[in-house]
Amino acid sequence: NGLRAFAIILVILNHYALVWKKPGTFQSDSLFWSGVDLSFVLSGFLISKSLLSDWTRNATIDFKKFYLKRTLRIFPAYYVFITFSWVASKLTLKIAEAKGLEKEAYYFSFKLSDAWGDFVFLGNYFPGINIHTWSLSIEEQFYLIFPLFCSLILFKMSSKYRQLLLWSLLLVPTISRVIVYMTTPLPLTPEYFNEIYFPFHTRFDSLVIGVIVMDLYMNQKGLINRLKTNPILYYLLLFLFFSFLCISHWANINMESLFTHTFKYNLLNIGFAGILLCAVVRSEGLLGRFLSLKIFVPIARLSFTIYLWHLVLIAVSVSILKIRTEPSSMFELLFQFIFVLTLMILLSVPFYLLFEYPFQYLRTRILPKRRSHKQLLSVQPKSF
Repeated sequence: NGLRAFAIILVILNHYALVWKKPGTFQSDSLFWSGVDLSFVLSGFLISKSLLSDWTRNATIDFKKFYLKRTLRIFPAYYVFITFSWVASKLTLKIAEAKGLEKEAYYFSFKLSDAWGDFVFLGNYFPGINIHTWSLSIEEQFYLIFPLFCSLILFKMSSKYRQLLLWSLLLVPTISRVIVYMTTPLPLTPEYFNEIYFPFHTRFDSLVIGVIVMDLYMNQKGLINRLKTNPILYYLLLFLFFSFLCISHWANINMESLFTHTFKYNLLNIGFAGILLCAVVRSEGLLGRFLSLKIFVPIARLSFTIYLWHLVLIAVSVSILKIRTEPSSMFELLFQFIFVLTLMILLSVPFYLLFEYPFQYLRTRILPKRRSHKQLLSVQPKSF
């Protein structure tokens, strides 16, 4: 819950900082851009853990159950949001045309031409109206492919060869990012980001490294026992993983370097994955207890709803709180954000109760309950 909450908080904080980002003014978004990457790592861990539990129990994967759970979890709330955004954009286009606003009319007309991408979870290859649904397309593509990959290949391999295959898969997105960087004459253009930041084939390493952590946690008992019994090793690795996060975020300041657009993601993914491993290995430790604080529960539970609507909720919250001036410092930005986040959580509750909770309840009624509620929560994957 703590890591999931931090992921959505980072996403909101990044986009809230972007509200004030203008040339020559306070720019803080470079510190907060990695929330989606953390959510990918979590999804890889949780989805693979759920599938492995099914495989261990039944020697097969119940595809019908898996896809039904994912459908009821994601589709209702997701399609309500993208339908709303499509209708709102169509109305905005008509208003812009009626008022003779040619630039605005062209923008919405262009974006609406690719709006179909979101409806079929291809928004990461055909960016349309929404700037944030690309990540949900990546997750849905992962959900579609990964269970088949596990059933046909991954879960039939020994742990040794499974780790070798998974680490080898990390090379594919890395090499893809290097190729894009080396063959793009003008980095930082919108087309460049469309090729390196949004596609599944350049970003799925963050999901795979979550799977690697799951496999280490479930099958590498020697390593896990050393981390549990050797505090020096544990805290040295934890320090190293946090250092990786610091380096990858610092690298983001130099937006034109090869490292920033390629290997930064590898370092970031290892950092998040390592922290996740440390948290689950010593769940009773300081890090595990902190990430299990009850204050994170409502944010984690609402995370998918908040992610879908957060751009709308940011605008509404800023308007309600009457925030009119750009923050002059990081402290002021964070101070404002506390009130914005609190209001956003409250505003997201009706959306959750209307479009998400009823289908979660339906899921519990349709699917057989084979485990206790506590056991289910320990492996139930949630994405945003």
